[in-house]
Amino acid sequence: MARKKGPFDAVQFTLESAERIANVVRQSETEAPPASPLRFGKVLQQSVPKQVRAATFSGPWPIGSTKVVTFSYAPIATANVANLSWPITDSGYVNERCIVGKEGTNWWLVVPVLERRTAVFVTQTQQQTFCSQTGSQAVVTSVAASLNTANCVISVTASTTTVSIVSATATAVFIAATATSSYLRLRVP
Repeated sequence: MARKKGPFDAVQFTLESAERIANVVRQSETEAPPASPLRFGKVLQQSVPKQVRAATFSGPWPIGSTKVVTFSYAPIATANVANLSWPITDSGYVNERCIVGKEGTNWWLVVPVLERRTAVFVTQTQQQTFCSQTGSQAVVTSVAASLNTANCVISVTASTTTVSIVSATATAVFIAATATSSYLRLRVP
């Protein structure tokens, strides 16, 4: 059985074939090309550079809407920018800063100005019972008796005091421990 030719094996031409190929090459080298030259490399898709710019906007800018922004360092340059992710519904924004980005021919809102805030968060609670309703009642606190031997009369005296009585209770949850933490939020004018 004959050996199969590999992709890197030498190719052999007859004398007539070699002369025919040489004539075609000479003819193509002497003629002017009718169009751009042939390319044999990979043709890559031309990449469009991405841009990020600082800009300002005014008024509300809800998700899914487009707004005209003014570039910060070129005050007469503007662009139509789409907001896909930030819920900016307050109408109090005036010349509010933001970062916009361009991909291809479209501009997008990247991020509005965020503020860092500090908040106190509850980390532990405690349940306690307290009086929710009270009343008052007179209570005998001491009794004294005396005997009159002359006429055989016993005298009894009682001392009373008014005391508060719990007539109803309620259970409440109180803060037992807290922690301070920071979070980011949209800047609201």
